[in-house]
Amino acid sequence: MARIGIFFGLVLCGLTVAALSVTTAKSYTQFVPMMFGIPLLFLGVVGLNPHRRMSATVVALTLGLLGFACGAIRFVVLMVDRASGEIINPLSLRLVVAMTIVCLIFALTAMIWVRKRRERLSQQLNLDQPSDDSAPKPDDPTLAVPDASVSGKTESDPVSTKTSTPANPYQSPRVIENSTETR
Repeated sequence: MARIGIFFGLVLCGLTVAALSVTTAKSYTQFVPMMFGIPLLFLGVVGLNPHRRMSATVVALTLGLLGFACGAIRFVVLMVDRASGEIINPLSLRLVVAMTIVCLIFALTAMIWVRKRRERLSQQLNLDQPSDDSAPKPDDPTLAVPDASVSGKTESDPVSTKTSTPANPYQSPRVIENSTETR
């Protein structure tokens, strides 16, 4: 999904460059696609990191939906101005329509990707969890903890001399001191 975000970010930036190169008359509307393209491009680059992919995609999806909404609103405003008899810049109208379509396609693609990713993760979680039939029951005698007073075995030394692997592999091993000192 990161490469798709990079592609759509470049397409939005390309729309601005194309609009600037076509005419000498500049309008603030010509820079709007680039305002959405640069952050989308940045989020695509961030999404190349596997640990940040899901969060970058969700933010990019939100940005795509915002770009679609802004483009659609601007299109409606331009159509109202045109209907009232005002002269509108046809390049700005085309640019707004192109940005709205590109953002809509990206947002739909990102929504599909997020949905499939969440389904895949939930399936993996369901496979990792044991089923209810194989789970041990609370009344199972194999789960009972033996009581030291009943078994009769008591240890005088609570510190064991056998080496065991600690739960944290980066933790240093425990040092066991002998009771006799050698000089």
